Amino acid sequence: MKAAVLEDKGVLTVQDVPTPTPKKWHVLLQVKAASICGSDVSRYANGHRMYPLILGHECAGIITAVGAGVDAELVGKRAAVIPLIPCYECEECERGGYSACHSYSFIGSRQSGGFADYVEIPARNALILPDDVSFEAAALIEPSSVARHILDIGDFKAGQRAAVLGAGSIGLMVVQWLRILKAALIICTDISDENLAAARRLGAHVTLNPKRDNIPAAVKKLTGSGVDLAVEAAGAPQTLLQTLQVTRPRGSVVFGGNQPLDAALPMSFIEDTMRKELRLNGCFMSYSAPFPGHEWTETVAAVRSGELNTEAMISHHFPLSAAPEIFAQIAARQLPHQKIILLPEKGN
Repeated sequence: MKAAVLEDKGVLTVQDVPTPTPKKWHVLLQVKAASICGSDVSRYANGHRMYPLILGHECAGIITAVGAGVDAELVGKRAAVIPLIPCYECEECERGGYSACHSYSFIGSRQSGGFADYVEIPARNALILPDDVSFEAAALIEPSSVARHILDIGDFKAGQRAAVLGAGSIGLMVVQWLRILKAALIICTDISDENLAAARRLGAHVTLNPKRDNIPAAVKKLTGSGVDLAVEAAGAPQTLLQTLQVTRPRGSVVFGGNQPLDAALPMSFIEDTMRKELRLNGCFMSYSAPFPGHEWTETVAAVRSGELNTEAMISHHFPLSAAPEIFAQIAARQLPHQKIILLPEKGN
């Protein structure tokens, strides 16, 4: 089979690799659509813990074979990949905190992923889908579940006001879930006017660009004392600081963007947190009990009802063979994009 293999930092090649045979309790999924995540690009551009590796954890397809112990009736079923593989035995798993599992694996990061014709996964990591969910929509279930989880962590309630700082894929998914869950006011910020236009189409009431808008002043003018919930989805120290500035006293902040590890924050960050008695929350992945969690099942329901617009999230489609060129362009910031779907040539 063909697969896009990360061989080293900045080295991604499409090559022939053996088609896996499903082990006991596993299934083989023929990949029909795979979406590129920002974390995939980061592993390509900044390096990863292991090589070689087939990237890709946002993907969906058809189950074509099953291993021992798996119901043969799953063959032919459509499924999305649930990438986290927890141990289910440690104390965090027993609490339902699967993202904090002491010995988890992860499809597309710690083992072979879905940038390939086929991917082998545990049967319980195949989210079986109804026929009316397209493969491309199914590939975006995982990032949607992260956005839904962010709002859980932030204790969002209908009728509250929220600010989403960063209108990349996760930020736009958060905007959609705020709309679905009936936020009274959705403010979205980004330095890209294209991203802000997408945010307005997907439900943002107000969009602001820090290149020309004073974000804290604009939010204060709109809300008085600030929003109930601020979500950092840009992965930038500047927006991290702004979340505190735009949130009302005793409001909630969720950090959802991956920050640069060599950055530092001023001590005013602590001062602002203390004076406003803010609740600061981190978000890592998208899971709750029972595994994988309501975030996943609610996403499927929202896709089927039409409330969650996945088509508007997708800016490009490319064959899997184009992956090396596409990753190089993204890393060099030469390809403005939202979600990019890779389509394996086999079966498409």
